[in-house]
Amino acid sequence: MNLLAKFREKLDVLKRLSSRNTLNILEDFKNLLLGEIRKENFEFFNRIGGLIEVKSTYLAIIGDIHGDLASLRAIMGNIDKHLPDEDSVLVFLGDYVDRGVESFETIMSIIMLKLENPEKIIMLRGNHEPPPNLIPYPHDFPLFLKMKFKNSWKEVYDAFFDIFQLLPHAAYIESKIFLVHGGIPVKTNSLEKIAFAHKEKEILEELLWNDPSDFIEEWTYSPRGAGRLFGIKITRKFLKQNNFIGIVRSHEPCNGFKTNHNGLVLTIFSRKGYPYFNKYASILILNVKELKSKEDLLKHVLMF
Repeated sequence: MNLLAKFREKLDVLKRLSSRNTLNILEDFKNLLLGEIRKENFEFFNRIGGLIEVKSTYLAIIGDIHGDLASLRAIMGNIDKHLPDEDSVLVFLGDYVDRGVESFETIMSIIMLKLENPEKIIMLRGNHEPPPNLIPYPHDFPLFLKMKFKNSWKEVYDAFFDIFQLLPHAAYIESKIFLVHGGIPVKTNSLEKIAFAHKEKEILEELLWNDPSDFIEEWTYSPRGAGRLFGIKITRKFLKQNNFIGIVRSHEPCNGFKTNHNGLVLTIFSRKGYPYFNKYASILILNVKELKSKEDLLKHVLMF
């Protein structure tokens, strides 16, 4: 895909982008997402509601970026080096904005890349791409838009907010892995219910906010104030019912990656440095054909 060169091109365009041009791009992106929902079936993925089935052989899976262009630049360079051009898809696990002064440039560059390669890039929703009833803290994305667009900021933010509601909230590779920003729901294992979680506030909240815990077996309420902590029994039931070998998610800052539930849950974090002070970030570069067990997931973690 030569992503790094294309990414740099997008950054040059973004330096000169007016609020009107931004709104036009966001309108095109909104129509693209609506088209995905209506069509459902594409060469590299199927979309039902907010759930994506990924059908490509090679994947790059990217965790939280939180408005950091240096991390995104490193991600693009590593993908260029390690991911084949053919039959490959990028899956972002959400949290493009907040906690970083380059939130606008981060999410817009990814949106513009997807507009050029609609079937090669999948953008999942994170808890910082929120529904109206679950605004995270901090949510400083609007402040950066105010600084950039002055009196036009609210119109631009509203356009982004509409897009957040259309982003898919989970993905999977059949008989392989489940991909999500936060975690799995604690009271249902149904992929159908997950697909239409935007109609059920509790399930959507859990997908965006849940965290795994090694200190419980079932579930308990989360100290975050939203979502829940889920234990190994919840994970095992979900994987067994849906014939998955593991769960890949983001949401929790860590030094590159971490595992829970005896390796059944892999957390990757793709933002490096301040305010997390992690020495390493990571992405996942997968050849799906080589993915036979949970142990294989760790072999595909790429630290940078």
